[in-house]
Amino acid sequence: MKVNLTYNQQIPKDELQLATRAPSSTIDRIVDFAQKEVFQLPAQINNRKVLVELPAIQQIYAANKKVYCYANNQEYLLNQRLYQLASTLPNSFVQISRSELIQLKYVQFFNFTKTGIIEILFKDGRKTSASRRYLGKIKEVLDHA
Repeated sequence: MKVNLTYNQQIPKDELQLATRAPSSTIDRIVDFAQKEVFQLPAQINNRKVLVELPAIQQIYAANKKVYCYANNQEYLLNQRLYQLASTLPNSFVQISRSELIQLKYVQFFNFTKTGIIEILFKDGRKTSASRRYLGKIKEVLDHA
C-alpha cells in the first residue's frame, strides 16, 4: 500500500483523506482508528487518578454497578459506562456479553462449546466466557481480523 502525506495549513482543522480502489478490512481498520481517536482512558486505582493506555487493556467489564478494566495485571475503576466505551473504542475491542468487552490481541483462543457458550482463554491464562447472544458479533469480528 502506497502512503502519501501532505500538509496543508489552509484547512481550518485536521482532516484525513483516503483513496482506495475497493473496500477492504485494512481500510476499515484505518478509518475506525482515525474516527475513534482514543489512546488512554481515565481511571482510578487506590484512590489515585491515572490514565490507562488503551493498548494495555485486556478486558473492560461491569460488576456491582461499576465499570472496571484489567490492564498491566491490575484492576482499574473507570468512570464511563460500558455502552459509552463500546461505542468509542476501536475494532480491536469486541463486546462478548452485556457486561464485558475484550481486546482481541490478548486472546489465545476461543472454544466454541456444544451448549453455545464461547470460552475465551487469554494469553496470560485468565479465562472468561461469551454469551450466545453475542456469537454473531464475535464471529464477524474474527472474520475481519
